[in-house]
Amino acid sequence: MSELASFFSEAFAGQNRVCILGVGTELCHDDAAGLFCIDQLSARLGIPVGEATGRLLLVLGGPAPENFSGLIREFHPDLLVVVDAAFLELPAGSIQLLPEERAAGLSFSTHMLPLPMLISYLKLACNCQTCLVGIQPATTEQGIGMSARAQEGAALLAEILSHALNEENV
Repeated sequence: MSELASFFSEAFAGQNRVCILGVGTELCHDDAAGLFCIDQLSARLGIPVGEATGRLLLVLGGPAPENFSGLIREFHPDLLVVVDAAFLELPAGSIQLLPEERAAGLSFSTHMLPLPMLISYLKLACNCQTCLVGIQPATTEQGIGMSARAQEGAALLAEILSHALNEENV
């Protein structure tokens, strides 16, 4: 994971304002990985979700992250990081940075608006850089409760993000 830690340390160093958006639904098991990551990050940093604190905004986008586009536009981030469950063909809980062009080919079927469309819109509206991070689910079938592997992956990502943000005193 040192590659991921290095990436975020460098990415956050050059940005004044960072928004981290977790998306997914708690009704489809591991699809909640993005939401779980934001909750973990909020607890680690002691920063409330949905309130701009200094140069950081954490957003629980749920299954309809487009509903928070106004909040994100108002914050006007320099960098938007989107965290979501994604089928990466890796072991459950694996984390991977996804290039924008790959996002269009992934299945984000639980979202009301296709996630690539939302990311493109916010990139243009905020004139910001974007980054998509996928967490491999074990299952996204209907049901409540995440698998241990997906929880571990989301918690690890929260730890990596928290460390990188603390380096920048966000």
